[in-house]
Amino acid sequence: MVAWLDKIKQGFIWNYQGGVHPETNKQDINCGKPEKIDLPNELSIPVQQHIGSAGKLLVKVGDKVLRGQALTESQFFQAPPVHASLSGEIIAIEPRVSAHASAIPELSVVIRVDKEQQDAQWPQPLSDEELNPETICQRVHLSGISGMGGAGFPTALKITPHKPLDVLIINGAECEPYISADDCLMQNYAAEIIGGVALLQKVLKPALTIVAVEDDKPKAIKALEAVSNQDIIVRSIPTKYPSGGEKQLIQVLTGKEVKANQLPIDLGMLVQNVGTAYAVHQAVTVGEPLISRIVTLAGDLVTSPSNYWVPIGTAVSDVINKKLQGEPNTPTIMGGSMMGFMLPSNQAPVVKTTNCLIVNNPMAAENESPCIRCGECAQACPMGLLPQQLYWYAKGDELNKARDFNIMDCIECGACAFVCPSEISLVQHYRTAKAKIRSEDIAQKEADIAKQRFDARQARLEKDKLERKAKHQQAALRRQAQAEDSAKQNKPDPVAAALARVKNKQAAIPAAKQDETGEWIPDNQAAIAAREARKAERRAQKEANENKANANPAVAAAIARVKAKKQQNKDNETTAEDNTVESSNPAVAAAVARAKAKKAQAQQQSQPTTATNPAVAAAVARAKAKKLASQEVSADQADDNLDKAAAKSSANSAVAAAIARAKAKKAALAAAGDSVDAGKINNQDNEAVEVPLATEQSLQQNTQDSTTSNNNAKAKAVAAAVARAKANKKAEAVTEAPATPEKPAKKVNPAVAAAVARAKAKKLAEQQREEKDTNE
Repeated sequence: MVAWLDKIKQGFIWNYQGGVHPETNKQDINCGKPEKIDLPNELSIPVQQHIGSAGKLLVKVGDKVLRGQALTESQFFQAPPVHASLSGEIIAIEPRVSAHASAIPELSVVIRVDKEQQDAQWPQPLSDEELNPETICQRVHLSGISGMGGAGFPTALKITPHKPLDVLIINGAECEPYISADDCLMQNYAAEIIGGVALLQKVLKPALTIVAVEDDKPKAIKALEAVSNQDIIVRSIPTKYPSGGEKQLIQVLTGKEVKANQLPIDLGMLVQNVGTAYAVHQAVTVGEPLISRIVTLAGDLVTSPSNYWVPIGTAVSDVINKKLQGEPNTPTIMGGSMMGFMLPSNQAPVVKTTNCLIVNNPMAAENESPCIRCGECAQACPMGLLPQQLYWYAKGDELNKARDFNIMDCIECGACAFVCPSEISLVQHYRTAKAKIRSEDIAQKEADIAKQRFDARQARLEKDKLERKAKHQQAALRRQAQAEDSAKQNKPDPVAAALARVKNKQAAIPAAKQDETGEWIPDNQAAIAAREARKAERRAQKEANENKANANPAVAAAIARVKAKKQQNKDNETTAEDNTVESSNPAVAAAVARAKAKKAQAQQQSQPTTATNPAVAAAVARAKAKKLASQEVSADQADDNLDKAAAKSSANSAVAAAIARAKAKKAALAAAGDSVDAGKINNQDNEAVEVPLATEQSLQQNTQDSTTSNNNAKAKAVAAAVARAKANKKAEAVTEAPATPEKPAKKVNPAVAAAVARAKAKKLAEQQREEKDTNE
């Protein structure tokens, strides 16, 4: 160990793999005493400007704040507070554009700057007696100091001693092109820087302290050497990019390499920026919080490249507007040309890690060419990675393979992209892949925490289950013991008594039953039956009372009088109402009269009338004429039949007389208007014909008996004529029978037949009932 430190003290310098030598472009930048920019009209101070978490807000909209007043607070070192860089009024606390390549809005305190610029009451400087590690760390935390070299790690947390420290390195190696803020600080504030280093030594107590400065900054080296002491080594290192990187600087000064997943403190080393050392000195010896920093303003469009004191929260546009030759909205690069990024908006604020603003002429975007696997990127990588392989994995979202190739160790220096002949923006691919890996890690961490909570819950439930089981077993043993004691003492079992009480209580609960849907509903059948029984009892009691009352003639007479009086009152009320309606109001009486007339008219219209409606009268007349015509046709047919029979029997006067009587009788029937169908008339006519014929036969027989034999021939002739007439009639009946075949029986629907039968039965029952009513 001693030999190793002695080797460092002797000025031995090591080298690291990779690195490039880009053009610095610092020769035209003024590194004299930095000036202050004009007061801006407005500040936008992000609540969080460091790695860690944000503090608790102490102000609200409308508050007046002074220069250096704390806006947030926190008791934890990972959340250093932020302060008001200038005095003014808080006009908003809202998300504003962030100083990031994505410009994602961040919660910011917006202050309208006033002209008076009053300072807040800063903490008193720490005396020599108060200078101890705890008080210094607390003052650094309250002053809101975070790493000013680019990472923004909280300084109080970083310098809290928890491991022995061998080497404290103060980083003055400003290797990025254009950036000269640290060079300007070292040239003009070397004493303050050395004072801050002494305070850090008091806290960390390192074995060796080195202030490393690149050899292209001779003025800074000279200034530091002039104020440093023997406990601090000012070491000049070769100018090479990225010598300002933490791991590269440690390897250059000590020869030890910080490996992957390893921190410098694991090797007994710690690196702080010269700007951080200056801020620590100001906080401890002056009480000034970190409210401003030196920012390099350079680029092709800047009229006078120089360094300026810029209040934290000042918009980039307010810094560059008066120093440009071109348009104020020209895109600006925050940081160096190698590791910096293009701001989407010049409204982004200057934060604690902003060391440079570059404004160049916009250049046309160059198209990337395919990778030719030349290996130049691997030669230039200061971390010993394989940039081309990481490029393929990052482009194909093969994050696990990229993780295996240590993509998280990439410091995003941009040396690989600087030497790439295909001009591939390798760093952008690496940044995207690293962001995805961080998201996966966060999700995996949350899942692990959730699983731990689930396992803990399952263990707790299992424990509760076992405890309940043991409790139940103890209770069972206790009940068994009580039962045995009760049996010995002939006492009733308390458990059995309790169970009996529960059963009795359940029996007192109304029964229930399931309905059609399967739902249990109360069964109230018993209650309903009891209610019906009570009603029947009341009805019986009422009838008994009535019978009892009827048994007493006086009571019955009284009841009869009451009923008669009640009916009389009702009739009187009805009469009174009618009279009142008819006589009270003439208009009402007229309305009642109109209603009665309308009702009477409706009743008359509802009655069947044959003469009022002409159409109905005409229809009835047509029906009667049709019926009369059909009767006349039937009469004519009957006359024809009689004429035929008369013609057949015209030889006999008795037959002719019988036919004449039949015609007279038929005419009398027709005159009476009876409806006789044609078939019936024919049958009557036939009967009428047969009767005279039979009469004729009897007359012939009598004539034969009474007359003499001289008339036998004539009688025989008449008998033969009658026989022929009968034969003809039978022949005609036989002939007509096939001409009028019987109609086939209709198929009757049993349902219809049953309905007809029911209708006939119903009709017959009604007729019988009407007859019975009539008789009664």
